[in-house]
Amino acid sequence: MSNPNPLTIKFVYFFYFLFFINGSYSQSYKDSLLIKLKNSKNDTLKIKLLNDAGDHYYYTRPDTSYVYYKQALSLSKKVKNKKFEAHSLLNIGYYLDEKERYKESLEYYLKAIDIYESINDQQGVAECYNYIGYSFAYINSLENSVKYYTKAINIYEKLDDSLGIADVYTGFGNIYYDQKKYTKAYDFYKKAYDIYILLKDKEGLNSSYINLGNTISDQGNIQEGLTYYFKSLKLCKELKDKESIAINYLNIGECYTDIKNYSKATMYLNKSLKLCEQIEYKSLYPLIYANIAKLNLKLKKYKDVILNANKSLFYSKKVSWVNVEYDAHKYLSKAYAELGDYKKAYRNQIIYKQYTDSIFSKKNVELLTKLDVLSKIENQEKKINLLTENKKIGEIKVKNQRTLIYVLSVFSLFFIILAIILKKQINKRKKTYNLLAIEKERAEESERLKSSFLMNMSHEIRTPMNSIIGFSEFLKDPNLETEKRLKFADVIIVSGYRLLRTINDIVDISKLESNQVELIISKVNINSTLEETVKIQKETNPILKKKNITLKLNLPKPLTEISTNTDGDRLVQIINNLINNAVKFTDNGFIEVGYSIQQHTNQSYLQFYVKDTGIGIPKEKIALIFKRFSQIGEKYFKEGNGLGLSICKGLVTLLKGKIWLTSEPNKGTTFYFTIPYKI
Repeated sequence: MSNPNPLTIKFVYFFYFLFFINGSYSQSYKDSLLIKLKNSKNDTLKIKLLNDAGDHYYYTRPDTSYVYYKQALSLSKKVKNKKFEAHSLLNIGYYLDEKERYKESLEYYLKAIDIYESINDQQGVAECYNYIGYSFAYINSLENSVKYYTKAINIYEKLDDSLGIADVYTGFGNIYYDQKKYTKAYDFYKKAYDIYILLKDKEGLNSSYINLGNTISDQGNIQEGLTYYFKSLKLCKELKDKESIAINYLNIGECYTDIKNYSKATMYLNKSLKLCEQIEYKSLYPLIYANIAKLNLKLKKYKDVILNANKSLFYSKKVSWVNVEYDAHKYLSKAYAELGDYKKAYRNQIIYKQYTDSIFSKKNVELLTKLDVLSKIENQEKKINLLTENKKIGEIKVKNQRTLIYVLSVFSLFFIILAIILKKQINKRKKTYNLLAIEKERAEESERLKSSFLMNMSHEIRTPMNSIIGFSEFLKDPNLETEKRLKFADVIIVSGYRLLRTINDIVDISKLESNQVELIISKVNINSTLEETVKIQKETNPILKKKNITLKLNLPKPLTEISTNTDGDRLVQIINNLINNAVKFTDNGFIEVGYSIQQHTNQSYLQFYVKDTGIGIPKEKIALIFKRFSQIGEKYFKEGNGLGLSICKGLVTLLKGKIWLTSEPNKGTTFYFTIPYKI
């Protein structure tokens, strides 16, 4: 069974549908709920109805559910009902988590935990930990997910809450299923299943059938997997749970596709689509159309593949199903290749590759964001423990207070001295804590820099490598036209040079940071060096040729032979980097290169400049422009690794010069740098 991410494809739409709502989403239930809400005059009942309404609309109109949760939270605060306030915060946190607003969601979980702790509601605390465990499972942070699921299950066991324990077992099953450790996943799903059987919980039993079916079918035992799906389908019909019926039709259709029973696959996928249209269950559309595209690919109906894959992409963007999006691009690539449209095939293949890379980077960023807020939760727990300890100390002091009064006059001096010593120790400890906090901050900054470096280098190395691999695969086609073969070869060569430039930049920045750059000083003719550099740029820079830009050289008048002792190769490297940077951010106008002789405190300098008529740089970004990986913002992101200007600054400093810039947004930028003028 294809399964890029079980938490987002096969499982989450069903499990959390059950997690929120027991029963069906019937029209009569909705009407009854809204009438009760309208007529309710009891605030406590109204809060419950608002949360129920939010649950009801969660998967059909999530933004409407958010409005109801916010109203429930506002009313809970007004009537000072802490339990409902915490429950509303928890619902909002889960909504924000599903919207990928991770930092905000964990802030709401933190507030909910704080309130549940204040009213000693351990059931609520366990629910919060369960939510946080699921949140980390989504981004494949196994260690943190297990940590919070374990906290939840420990509380549920103390409370003897079997249903809560079953929910956590399901969470553990999801973790191992996502890691493709199907044996362990099956064991946890089976534990949850046994509890639901014991409790006669039909909704939980229904989710277990689907989970067990997923696990078994993904191990290749399709027939046994189908047995569980049909059990779930029967139970769904009994519960009148149309959303779950649609999901089962979809899973059954996918199974029949995998065992090549295409007629039944077509029947069940169409059933799923028709039912979703009836109940407006649009969240399932992306996956249905993706599976229909997959089926048509097997049937070699390539035009139908393209039609349904594009429908999957259209609906995926509405519900942010990234995993389904890149599957759709994979199917499009194969279909276009079979139809001979290699350009579109390659474009979709590249998008598919980029999706896999971006999902990894995105999940790493999400993990860092969650860990940032997570530290607040852990600090909150430490504060609670500290308050508990202080309370116990206070109780001991009260018991011994009378005894201390009698002996206080005798030992007053001793206690004064002791107090002074303790104060010194406390101050010393505070200093130690401050030092530890500083070291922690440095370590976190180091980790962020390392992550930034890895993500940038991954992009700059993978992009040309994807081009090289992709076009190399096309070259293996013996029927490929000669003209296309030459074009593909040119792309491979250009990508190779781009990869080589990236590697050279990495080597240069590494040498600069470790002080391993060796200068080769010789007499350099400035005019001829600049003329040759500008000429080569005009002849070889592909971006410069494509754009409507004039590259010109402005030498001092009258023309004289100006020479100085410096490293000519490094000087050319600086000029080239500045020109390349100007070309990237200039679409029209000109780029001018020049220099002049300057005198300052009995020292002569050659002051070079590279001026462009590009987009310019905002004042607030100028201070960051020479830092590694920096560009002026995502809006103006250009191809490159962000090391060029950092290398320029390092080389200019090594040549005993200075570098700076002036800029005005939408008018252009001028970079200046100096080197000593030594005759």
